[in-house]
Amino acid sequence: MVVAAIALPLGSGCRRPPKDKPNVLLISIDTLRADRLGAYGYRLDTSPAIDALAKRGVRFADTTVAWPKTWPSVAAMVTGKPPQTNGILLRPRRPLPAENVTLAEALHGNGYATGAVVANVNLAKSFGFDQGFEHYVESWAEEAVKQTGSASFRNSPGLVKRFTNGERVTDQALTALDALGNGKDKPFFLWLHYIDPHGPYVPPPAFARFFVGAHESRPVPLEDLPPYQLQIDPATGQVSNDIGFYEGQYDREIRSLDDQIGRLLKALDERGLTRDTLIVFTADHGESLWENDYYLEHGDVPYQTTAAVPLIFALDGRFRGGRVVEHPVGVIDLYATILALTKTSPPPGIASTSLLPVLEGEDDATPRNVFMISGKYEPWQLSIREGPWKLVLLRAPQDRDWLHAPERALYDLSRDPHEQHDVSAENAELAASLEKKLLGWFSGTPRFAGGAATDLKQLDGRTQEMLRGLGYLE
Repeated sequence: MVVAAIALPLGSGCRRPPKDKPNVLLISIDTLRADRLGAYGYRLDTSPAIDALAKRGVRFADTTVAWPKTWPSVAAMVTGKPPQTNGILLRPRRPLPAENVTLAEALHGNGYATGAVVANVNLAKSFGFDQGFEHYVESWAEEAVKQTGSASFRNSPGLVKRFTNGERVTDQALTALDALGNGKDKPFFLWLHYIDPHGPYVPPPAFARFFVGAHESRPVPLEDLPPYQLQIDPATGQVSNDIGFYEGQYDREIRSLDDQIGRLLKALDERGLTRDTLIVFTADHGESLWENDYYLEHGDVPYQTTAAVPLIFALDGRFRGGRVVEHPVGVIDLYATILALTKTSPPPGIASTSLLPVLEGEDDATPRNVFMISGKYEPWQLSIREGPWKLVLLRAPQDRDWLHAPERALYDLSRDPHEQHDVSAENAELAASLEKKLLGWFSGTPRFAGGAATDLKQLDGRTQEMLRGLGYLE
């Protein structure tokens, strides 16, 4: 079984520590909620391989993205800077500015071979995410040409995933490992971005048997669902408006992805790379399935369903396996942490905090506050975390109207993980203090100046179709 193959470190009789400059395998998953994984308490068996990885490494139980949308979230992840500073806000849309020093550029400058396989067109070369990579694979492109004779195609549910899915990304990842020399001459940095849990949720047919009947029926008005998500339910033969059906499909996508993560880590072990490879597992954002009457989407709300993602660091022989860090951290912090673990000097101007002291046992060494931007209206939604507390500011009146929520709300996530009860009135002093910190952070953070914006409607037809098929264009 795959889990057994990856649960034990390579060469159990070998006592040497990993190399001073380990290989780095960064795995980011598109649209993966932390609470849909067994390691994070989910009731269904969606993630045996990922759960085994968590037992080998250090799991961060409370991790927040910089913005619950792919391109600004990943931009913060790979630059160590918040959206205001790295230049990747929701609007204006621009390629990742060259003024940033990406994780790949920093590691390449420290002697690393660098490669990536990405499965979301928002991370395409045309958007600048290939900076610092010697080997950069846009996972969808080759297969689209092979199957259709053209890289441009008309989308329908599941068609995008004919061109890129977990199996294909893993195949391409193994090819990339060969291209990078498998760490023999120099250490490698390999970034893989899987897209499987992103809508439309169309898991491989072999996974249709999983989780049947696991979710209660939850019908909603069909017009409340994103058009790109709509599918025909095989049980009814009709376009489904049942959130329970889509929840099952989402879980099956995760389960199929998990098989590929297991396959990838087994291949790493078989190549003798496990002990000398730092594995970092995370996601760019979560997904609101039905919560807050926000269906099968992400990016427009500040709540934990889209903000909270998994974060796991594993390096056999370096970290004590099975540890859980409860304090809140940000995905942005993996930038400085990877640099610290690879003895790479950090560039100036980053806002990322190294979690290395935490990985080595100092649980109270996490940053005091974690910040997030979200929403589709300006002024943007803002939120701040401090321990179990979360303060949300809905600054745009449109947000307050459609979410039926006040401008300022305080939640105690230890007692109210689904953010249903605003406790700002009974904690007025704390709420005021957090609001001051949040607004101070937002206004005081250095702003990016310069760089040309990109008009999405001027992109080539293939890129437009891919964006539309994933819900990024109307």
